[in-house]
Amino acid sequence: MSAANIIYHIRKLLTETGPRQTSLTLGRHLYRRAFPVKFPVHPFDLQHGVDTSGLIGGRRLNSGNSHDRHITAYWGTAPSAFGEVISRWDKLLSGTPYSVRDYVFIDIGCGKGRALMLASDLPFRSVVGVELNPALVSTAHRNLTKWKASVHACDDIEVLNADALQFALPDSPTLLYVFNPFDAHVTRLLLDRIQTVSLTRSTPIDIIYMTPEHAHLFAALPNLQLLSKGRSPLTTEEKAVDAFQSQSLGYCIYRLSPPS
Repeated sequence: MSAANIIYHIRKLLTETGPRQTSLTLGRHLYRRAFPVKFPVHPFDLQHGVDTSGLIGGRRLNSGNSHDRHITAYWGTAPSAFGEVISRWDKLLSGTPYSVRDYVFIDIGCGKGRALMLASDLPFRSVVGVELNPALVSTAHRNLTKWKASVHACDDIEVLNADALQFALPDSPTLLYVFNPFDAHVTRLLLDRIQTVSLTRSTPIDIIYMTPEHAHLFAALPNLQLLSKGRSPLTTEEKAVDAFQSQSLGYCIYRLSPPS
């Protein structure tokens, strides 16, 4: 990490948490650097022979992009939570002109690609991952090579090494999967961009926001409708390997409809 990014994060901590909490946070960070925690391999990886395990802090995900400093971390989606939330979203399509087959699934900050693999078991029109960090993109490509050796409901899967604020959204109905990849600054910029794009299209943009830390920013977006929210419990196996000792994952499901 560059000196400028280190200074940025320290100033941000001081502003948000104060001197005492900043000192404690920096102390924990230095301890983890000296004595890194090794997380067990996730059951998903053991079952499928892929590499999606591990917690990688945002400070270690440098790509040279100015938005590096706003990345939270890499941590793969719990498959059980993903399955439940996708099922809830699918039911919300009832009464609309669309089905899963009409939608492009896009994972914003796809990391090593676990959510992409899970999504490909549904008949999406296509499945796309957008990831800024080239090392994570390389890992995702290797995982997808193994994954595609077997048959899945959607075989049109790709990973783009791109900035989430710059890549082109498709014109078809789109489901954005957002597993809290950014801090509030970039989350706000992403929402502004989605809002702007929605004004030029005739199809909806749906959003699944997992661990919705910045849900207040979503609530402030004009014409964005909250369809569902709640918590999805993790399985016993997932709890055993969860880096945050989570028992469940929170989620919000939104729809940004085209202008009348």
